[in-house]
Amino acid sequence: MQGHNGSDRIQEIKVADFEQVRQPGQQRAPQVRLPRLYVFSGAGLSAESGISTFRTGDGIWTHTSIDEVCNYHTWRRNRPAVFRFYNQRIAECSGARPNDAHRLLAQWQNTWGTERVHLVTQNIDDMLEQAGARQVTHLHGDMISLLCTDCDYRFPSIGAKLDPGAACPSCGQVESVKPGVVFFNEAAPEYQTLWRIQQAMTDDDLFIAVGTAFEVIPPERLLPPTRYGRYARNMLVDPAPQRTEFFGVVEQEPATVGLSKLEPAIERMMESG
Repeated sequence: MQGHNGSDRIQEIKVADFEQVRQPGQQRAPQVRLPRLYVFSGAGLSAESGISTFRTGDGIWTHTSIDEVCNYHTWRRNRPAVFRFYNQRIAECSGARPNDAHRLLAQWQNTWGTERVHLVTQNIDDMLEQAGARQVTHLHGDMISLLCTDCDYRFPSIGAKLDPGAACPSCGQVESVKPGVVFFNEAAPEYQTLWRIQQAMTDDDLFIAVGTAFEVIPPERLLPPTRYGRYARNMLVDPAPQRTEFFGVVEQEPATVGLSKLEPAIERMMESG
């Protein structure tokens, strides 16, 4: 399901711009790389904000047809139902507010910066942004944009609802415009982010999965092989944890409780390595 956007930028940094002039024979102090924190979240992160989950218990997919409202192969013939469904989700989220788990993740990112704290979510709500997070990767898109499938142009929705009559500003098409959520069987460009995380993650980095059952994206897609098994710096927070064989620390708790329990250890490791 759901995602888009993403670009890499390579910058050249001149060492001379940042180093003090060393005296002859003076040794350069070794650089210590502090750990990064990668957080991968699912619907359970927002459940305590009153936003329905999709799969657990009485989740949305237990009483709604995925093929009718969230399938790239069928959405055009069901277009009115698709827009009704996502406008219902928008109405549901309109009264929701970030919970303590959203706020803690945003606090971590603001404390240690976006270069060290990477927030990657499967959620299509904006609770993390409302909590103050500065950079969030939405793997499965969002509910506040529209996407033209003819020219691949993404543009913001105007008003409190998704307008099925909105024309693409780039090519003028109307019937080819869909909600900005990534459907099943649709390309998800932000999945490249998962590959980059796997490539970048070192043994010293911290990884937290929160509020996910891994039914769409398994741990194997998130972790490098060197971190398979009950690796101590792989942490999982979920009231009904799945795939626990990948995690050295498992908090069988809702997101707010589990993350607060991890907070002292996370802060200690992020500050000292």
